[in-house]
Amino acid sequence: MKSQNSSSLQSPEKKVSLNDILNLANKNSLDAFKAKRKYGVNYWQYRSFKSSLLPKIDFEARPFTFNRALVERYDSQQNIDVFRQQQNLNSFANVSINQNIRTTGTSVFINSSFNRLKNSGDFDTESYNATPIRIGLIQPLMAFNRFKWEHKTAPLQYQKAKQDFIYELQTINLKTVDLFFNWALAKKKVDIAKENKVSAERLFKIGKRRYDLGAIEKNDLLNLELDVYNATTSLTQNGQALEKAKAALKLFLRDGLPDNVAPELPELISDMQIDIDQATNLAHTNNPDIINLKLKKVEASRDLDKAIKDNRFDLSLNASYGLNQRANTFRDAYGNLLDQQMVSVNFSIPILDWGERRGKIKTARMNKEVVDIEFQQEEDTFNQDITQKVMEFNIQKELVSGALKTSEIARQSYKITEKRFLSARVDLLNLTSARKAWQSATESYIQSLLNYWKLYYQVQQLTLYDFINDIPLKQDFDTVLEN
Repeated sequence: MKSQNSSSLQSPEKKVSLNDILNLANKNSLDAFKAKRKYGVNYWQYRSFKSSLLPKIDFEARPFTFNRALVERYDSQQNIDVFRQQQNLNSFANVSINQNIRTTGTSVFINSSFNRLKNSGDFDTESYNATPIRIGLIQPLMAFNRFKWEHKTAPLQYQKAKQDFIYELQTINLKTVDLFFNWALAKKKVDIAKENKVSAERLFKIGKRRYDLGAIEKNDLLNLELDVYNATTSLTQNGQALEKAKAALKLFLRDGLPDNVAPELPELISDMQIDIDQATNLAHTNNPDIINLKLKKVEASRDLDKAIKDNRFDLSLNASYGLNQRANTFRDAYGNLLDQQMVSVNFSIPILDWGERRGKIKTARMNKEVVDIEFQQEEDTFNQDITQKVMEFNIQKELVSGALKTSEIARQSYKITEKRFLSARVDLLNLTSARKAWQSATESYIQSLLNYWKLYYQVQQLTLYDFINDIPLKQDFDTVLEN
């Protein structure tokens, strides 16, 4: 009695839409969490690149270095080398500021250093060496400029990372669509199985009365009874399949799916057609695979530039100017400062390397040509893929409409056949055939609806464009890493 009251008081199942489940998936799924962390890796890599263009301040210190040992020394009075005891205490500190200049590849530095040396032994001495300021630069004149190329590749890599994140969200959408429709199809099969069971039991009761009146044969009655057992078994099996499909969805959503809910099948977007040219242009603008192809071309050009400049003559300029003094006291070390100047030009050129450098340049040039060819091939394949997906989507609406109409006709046909069976105008075989046709048509309709939405989200993933609301897919990247 208690069980019946509990059942009668149970609240009806709340309908949840595909959009509800999509929102839950983008919020709760582990795939969404992983996509955020993958974006985070690229975000901090880009932050590191931006930081590399800013001045760096470093402090280096060796406050205490004690050394006591026998060392070889020259004795000028005896004109021989001798071993003598040496004991000293050395302290050193240096502060430097470094700045890389992207356009020219120049490294500019400013530093200030201090050194104290105390010797102990036969004579105790203490001396100081101070360089209050030294300014210098290192300028490669014919070398590979990595800063210039990083300025080209890093923004592309970061742009690709952002588009990759949005792309991954669409992959989550596609997984969610599959899981949602598996759940919806399983739920529909349970509903049909329940209706079949009720219908089979009702027909069996009617069949028993008609058998008692001699209107049907014993064989027909046994088949009606068999239908009851088959309907009960089918309901149990479909109920298990429903629980399995729902459990898979709950696992994907990390228990984000509420209890006592049922799927609400999404409707078609009325008369929506996607223009192939528009979709192709959007894909070329937004898709991370296209950005990756552009990045590969830039990297191939960079590698060629590096191979050429690393394998020919090298010319660089080093220069610095500073103030320096040595004294026996700390105060005197910072007084009467002397100029400290250094300029050097470094030059090297290969004379004979038996074609090694030429081979490296040829290899890099051919690799670039290979990348150019692959770019064209992958671009053609991509264009074909987006065209095919859009064409399939544009005709899928008609297929869904046809499947829905077929399902409605099959249901009406079954109801008519059932009435005719009750009036003994058709046999049980026709009734069973009509029921199977209705069930098959209903499942086909749900499958066609699944294909429609999968194709839509596949096109949305390729273009990163929301055709329903006619806006680009966007993301607030300032909040992505907060969760």
